[in-house]
Amino acid sequence: MTNRTETPSESLMTVSLPQKLHTEAIAFQQRSGFSTLSEVIRHALDCYVDHRPNVEPTISRQVSFRVPSELRHRITRQARAARVSVGRIVRVALQALPSNPTTIPNKEKTMAKKKKAAKKATKKAKSKKK
Repeated sequence: MTNRTETPSESLMTVSLPQKLHTEAIAFQQRSGFSTLSEVIRHALDCYVDHRPNVEPTISRQVSFRVPSELRHRITRQARAARVSVGRIVRVALQALPSNPTTIPNKEKTMAKKKKAAKKATKKAKSKKK
């Protein structure tokens, strides 16, 4: 294979394919006579765009959360070792939660306590003048 640089008319794209899909694409390449996997993908995209199938977007939510730095490092190492994203580790962990938990373990409270609201000053009653 030769390394090609991008030109104004083409650009390099990188996507992750599940192993099964990659195997199917290679098998299609061998059956159809395409010389490279790139040609198979370009062919698939050309057919896909021409047919304009109805694709429903995946509904998802982005969430932000805080974790201790030790846990963050542990998750990052685990994701790197498994060659997956940190988001994938979070999703798998959430999916592994029991559907009917019996108790929630008591954890130390790490959030600051709420401050009591300051009391508003009350107005003095006006005295009656005669």
